[in-house]
Amino acid sequence: MGLGPLHSQFGANGEVYSSLFIESAVVKWSLADLAVIEKIPVHYNIGHLLAAEGDTVQPDGNYVVAMNKWALDRFADVGPLLPQNFQLIDTSGAKMQLLYDMPIPLGEPHYAQMIKADKLHPIIAYQPAGVNPLTHEEDPFRVEGGKERIERKPDRVHVYMTAIRSHFKPDIIRVKEGERVHLHITNIEQAHDATHGFSVGSYNINVSLEPGEHANISFVADRAGVYRCTAPSSARRCIWR
Repeated sequence: MGLGPLHSQFGANGEVYSSLFIESAVVKWSLADLAVIEKIPVHYNIGHLLAAEGDTVQPDGNYVVAMNKWALDRFADVGPLLPQNFQLIDTSGAKMQLLYDMPIPLGEPHYAQMIKADKLHPIIAYQPAGVNPLTHEEDPFRVEGGKERIERKPDRVHVYMTAIRSHFKPDIIRVKEGERVHLHITNIEQAHDATHGFSVGSYNINVSLEPGEHANISFVADRAGVYRCTAPSSARRCIWR
């Protein structure tokens, strides 16, 4: 069966799917008698694979994804780092069938999961606005609409800012060169998918703010000048002198 199996997942009907690294194949075999049922070739050097809920006590679904380590000759040559090649396999019929090749820009994930969408019950916005996504509680520095402000405290400048419809408020920040700046930004949007970004490229500051999310950013304004604080389709000024 080639070198392996490298990684295995269970199917919905008692079968097992395993990746064969050297042979570059996915093998379907019987857990009852350890007999090979069939194999399907995949692209170069498959590493991990996943089946729908295939590492649970109740596998559910008819698809397997081969997570191949190499993508040579498969997609456009974009430089020394090529995308990983994921391949979707239909396991519902008498024979496994390769359905789709999908380039993935990041490194090969390990132990990925696949579950049915109807098992997800996601929120559409953090409520109330100002939730810390790590604690899922209201952040102590959350900012309400109409209460935006800039305050000077012993640990320097605190900016309490809101984001809504590609607009930051306050939209001009002036501090002294060398001061430490604490940005407290709340996306007060509650509309689904109304995500905002905040970026100061010269300081490597980049955050994504989903609807109702709050973020705290601290940095030292150690270079005098005027800097653009950008978001999708907008730009504002940060000034330190």
